[in-house]
Amino acid sequence: MKLSTLLSAFLVCTPFALALVATPTVVEAADASKVLEKLDKDAEVFADVSYVASMDVYKGGTKKKTLQFNMVMKGLDRQYIEFTAPGDVAGMKILMSFDNMWMYSPEFKKVRKVAAHTESQGFLGSEFRTEDMTMARLASRFDAQLVGQSGNETTLTLTPKPEAQVSYPRVDIIIDRTKGGVTKMIYFDGSGAAIREQHREGWTKIKGERMPTKITMKNLKTGAETVINMSGLKVDQGVDDGLFSKRTLLR
Repeated sequence: MKLSTLLSAFLVCTPFALALVATPTVVEAADASKVLEKLDKDAEVFADVSYVASMDVYKGGTKKKTLQFNMVMKGLDRQYIEFTAPGDVAGMKILMSFDNMWMYSPEFKKVRKVAAHTESQGFLGSEFRTEDMTMARLASRFDAQLVGQSGNETTLTLTPKPEAQVSYPRVDIIIDRTKGGVTKMIYFDGSGAAIREQHREGWTKIKGERMPTKITMKNLKTGAETVINMSGLKVDQGVDDGLFSKRTLLR
């Protein structure tokens, strides 16, 4: 199993990073770039977030595998993941602290530092990629244009800044005021064709903030899709900074 592939596990925090935005702010903003900055700011509305997740991988309409893991994140820069199933990944741990990443392998009982920049590839056969996680902060990577408002939905078209290293020349995000956050992301290739879609469902309210508990990523070319379901959501638990250390990986 490639280390670069394992890094893709960090992307599971992304739904929270984009979902926590109050729609009235978006509607009132005259400048789309300000909307994007507000998205980034509101992504850190909670000091910490933890949850249990399952990731179901579907090919040809048939479920091929399920991964299970526990996630703890503090802000957008510190994340800790521990896999619990299936057996070939159970006990594997991944830690990100700001720009540094480490992985613990139960097979070798060692901690290895891994490069922050990896290829855009699927995680263990899923439709999620490492790059999805890097989009947790949008304003520093994209310019934004407010392209429309219809009913309860506001649509922004994002294009990469000249210095940004982003695979997609265009990403559309749709914000639904009835949900209070981003409900859909559409990814385009260089020809202008939509190639991936991310949907956010199962919205629940925690401490007055709405967030999705079901995230689906679909490959529009092959029809394959991956579904993440989250449960046991907890926020502002006062997670100790010590969790995000290499010593934790060895416990």
